[in-house]
Amino acid sequence: MKKIYVLLSLGALLLVMGCAGPRITGGSIPSNVLSNKPDVLLINDDETREGFNEAVEDWLKDNKKVYTVKPEHSQHDPKKLTIEYVGHWKWDMALYLSRAEIEAFHGGQRIGSVNFKAPNSLNLNKWGSGEERIKLMMDVLYGKKTATEATREL
Repeated sequence: MKKIYVLLSLGALLLVMGCAGPRITGGSIPSNVLSNKPDVLLINDDETREGFNEAVEDWLKDNKKVYTVKPEHSQHDPKKLTIEYVGHWKWDMALYLSRAEIEAFHGGQRIGSVNFKAPNSLNLNKWGSGEERIKLMMDVLYGKKTATEATREL
């Protein structure tokens, strides 16, 4: 009986670890907006770690996007593709990106949104590179990858 209990406990633990891994969800900016190659207005979030903004800027540079950065609470420019973000880090033996959201606006409307969540579970994948996760989120936002493809790369 004791062996069955131990096996069931280990099985449940493995199930929880596998099911509660980091995940990217959301959808991309419509192709008709991207085809016009709009300039990007990146709104900096004061409470998010500076590395988040740096990762988004690196992605924009690597993908040859024309962009400007403005402080939090800046007005959106309806002619530009405005990107806002927020990222939250947690501590569990090490600092890790626990959840994040990147939203895109154009013409006064939200046109795309991507979310990342790394549950505080026993899954060891939660400690991956925050920069790489942010860049995967940008890939999803710009339609270079689906959310499922990006999640597989975590």
